[in-house]
Amino acid sequence: MTDSAGQRQTSNGLAIVQIPVVRLTPPRQELELHFSQVSYSVKSATKGTKQLLHEVCGQLRSGRLTGVLGPSGAGKTTLLNVLAGFKVNGVSGQFDLNGQPRDLLSFRNMSSYIPQDFEMLSLLTVEETLRVSADLKLPTSTPLEQKQKIIDDIVDILNLQSCRRTLVRSTSGGERKRLSMGIELITNPPVMFFDEPTSGLDSVTSLQVMGYLQRLAHDGRIVVCVVHQPSSNLMRLFDDVLVLAHGELLYAGPQAEMLGCFQQAGYCCPNYYNPADFVLEVGSESSNQRCDALIEQNKDRHSSIKRLHKLIPDEQTALMDSAIDLRPDSVVRPKEQVSFSYQLCVLMKRHLRVMSRNLIAVQMRIIMHVVVALLLGVVYWQIGDDAAKLPSNVACLFFVMLFAFSGNAMPSILLCLQESAIFIREYYNGWYSLNAYYISKVLADLPLQFTCPTLFIGISYFMTGQPPELSRFLMCWAVCIITTFIGHFIGVIAGSLLDMQMSIFIVPASTIPLMLFSGFFIRMRELSWFLRPICDISFFRYIFEGLMRAIYGYDRGHLSCQSEYCHFKSGKQFLKDIDMQGDEFGWDMMVLSLVTLLLLIAFYATLHVSIRRAL
Repeated sequence: MTDSAGQRQTSNGLAIVQIPVVRLTPPRQELELHFSQVSYSVKSATKGTKQLLHEVCGQLRSGRLTGVLGPSGAGKTTLLNVLAGFKVNGVSGQFDLNGQPRDLLSFRNMSSYIPQDFEMLSLLTVEETLRVSADLKLPTSTPLEQKQKIIDDIVDILNLQSCRRTLVRSTSGGERKRLSMGIELITNPPVMFFDEPTSGLDSVTSLQVMGYLQRLAHDGRIVVCVVHQPSSNLMRLFDDVLVLAHGELLYAGPQAEMLGCFQQAGYCCPNYYNPADFVLEVGSESSNQRCDALIEQNKDRHSSIKRLHKLIPDEQTALMDSAIDLRPDSVVRPKEQVSFSYQLCVLMKRHLRVMSRNLIAVQMRIIMHVVVALLLGVVYWQIGDDAAKLPSNVACLFFVMLFAFSGNAMPSILLCLQESAIFIREYYNGWYSLNAYYISKVLADLPLQFTCPTLFIGISYFMTGQPPELSRFLMCWAVCIITTFIGHFIGVIAGSLLDMQMSIFIVPASTIPLMLFSGFFIRMRELSWFLRPICDISFFRYIFEGLMRAIYGYDRGHLSCQSEYCHFKSGKQFLKDIDMQGDEFGWDMMVLSLVTLLLLIAFYATLHVSIRRAL
């Protein structure tokens, strides 16, 4: 699949990107971000404190495309995160915006950060993705016509006309890169940071993407991007360059003056040599004392810029002193632009649209529940009223419990893993509040959580010959519904906290042992005394007990016996034998409801942990 961005060939055969003539409104104010003596350190459990940036100095100016270069491990992405305000803990140094100390929260409101792995919902079209961004990032008072015009302008300037109604998963790499730019261009930010925007792209597509970034910069924005190893063609597009090596800044300034500064320090670039390759080779020799001369030379050049304020020892501390909201995430998170109800409405529509197109989440899961219910009905055909087959019917009901749980827990892990990175990015960009996402996520999943178990129990209940009483059917249905909820929330909690491999291991490993204490494999009175408390905390016990009481409790009477001898002809006697006597279905449902409530609270806490962990 190839991009549709236009190109032309020069006389020497080089591909030049042809940028569309459509323009977004340029930012009104020229900006200059000056940073000096910026250091960043992290705490490690094994190595103590490790410093990743060492007193770097430089400046970023609007109207110029700035490239961040350096060998692997030089600290390029770390510097970008610090400059963009996404890293605050462990940061020290001075940040001046137009000669005044930078207010981090205000800066985050006027800037955007596009990471290397910019996650997007793959089952939305390009236009739908931009529409959601416009609905959540623009003020509620913005007319629909103006939103549509902004979307159309972005589609034109990024040359996305041919794929605007294409699902994101079906777009090419270059189109996805340009779409990630478009999502952030909705608010026309004057400052944009890009982490390796050419990663994974071929040379032609990389040139196209960098051409768009140059265009955005020359429209009056600060545009900074990390490029791992640019070609000579890409290098020509940069107006300014930052060269990093082992967390130290060798050079920060115009590209036209870069080679001259290196030459003064004793490094001469050979003729016809790619300047990017040359500075990367120099950076790999940063232990050389001549590199120390480069570092000091860069510090001296930028320290000569007039500073109106003293050095800020810790930017986070300075902000926290004057901040009203002292939560850690409030330091770097802009305020939402739309009301809570509007956030909820937009997120609900997005969740439902994505789910309706998801083969695994909806279509295959519904088909799976129907097929397994039919198979269960065929295997256990009309055994529900036969006293001679009562053990087999109990096994059938245990399978109902097992499938209702596992058939919803495992798919929920995968779905949550796909959305977790997107939620973190959008939350920290101020698209919506945590409460809006949480409520919309819970509500959007309800239709599927009701549909699947209803189809499953509706088919299997009557095919297996369970008692044809509405009250008993409704009790079984209620148990299946709440079992589905429990499985679903355990899946999403694991998917939010852990990676895929760990989640798929932890969920079965932590829940399957609890099935031993459900009352199916061993009667509770036969357990050792120190194991009996586990039965009280195993939710499988209350699920299985609820099913048993729904089928055999509440004065069901004698079962029909199709053999010469039936040991259990009375449902009441059977429940007494397995230690589940008493018509206490309400108690079982109350305990299961409490478990569901605890899982809902745990899911909310899990989202809190996820956003704090991203700081």
